[in-house]
Amino acid sequence: MEYCIKYAPVFSVLEIKLNEADVVVAQPNSMLSMTSGLQLTASVGRKDSRKSGSWLGGMKSVLGGENLFTAEFRAKRDGQLLMLAPDAQGDILTIQLAGSGGFFLTRGSYLANVGDCQLNIKYGGVKGMMAKTGLFLLHAIGDGTVFCQTYGAIVEKDLTEGENFFVDNRFVVAFSDSVQYQLVKATSSVKDSILSGEGLVVKYTGPGRVYYQTRGKPAVGWLGSLFSAMY
Repeated sequence: MEYCIKYAPVFSVLEIKLNEADVVVAQPNSMLSMTSGLQLTASVGRKDSRKSGSWLGGMKSVLGGENLFTAEFRAKRDGQLLMLAPDAQGDILTIQLAGSGGFFLTRGSYLANVGDCQLNIKYGGVKGMMAKTGLFLLHAIGDGTVFCQTYGAIVEKDLTEGENFFVDNRFVVAFSDSVQYQLVKATSSVKDSILSGEGLVVKYTGPGRVYYQTRGKPAVGWLGSLFSAMY
């Protein structure tokens, strides 16, 4: 299997070349084009290389800002081509899981995965919901590759042991599961935090890596997010 990202950084698409029995798991409604030798199936909930989805997993995905369903593209013969397009104008982040440990993906950032990936919905706690990273986070581990959709360009920050870094809560895409995060005021003063327009930000503490995007998606409200996740 081979893949490349084309037309970056604004109108990025993911192009994947598959041979017989190769599989790509992706968000529904992300297929831009495909050749005739690909078989498309859908399942409820989060599906990875080791287990099928379930309704419980699907509801957790919705709460985490993901889709209720997942799509699976399987090559029936060699030389097949699949193109996936994010639903926002921005770049596509590639995370190689092998040798890098696990990563948490924030709500709405998952696009697709290939290879040996274990994807599980993890409870992020109230701080996750308040930080808009999601009440549930998608935890990715294994030896495969995960692709994330971003709004704008991608910025990468490597944190050393004990190093703190602050990111506005609308912009985080993914971070190492070794990184600790905490919701804090933008400044020590409540007045300055509110009047500056920053409000609450997320403090990330290393070691590990944080990926964030250069633009924040416009808020669509709770009902809009739920509807988008289901369809």
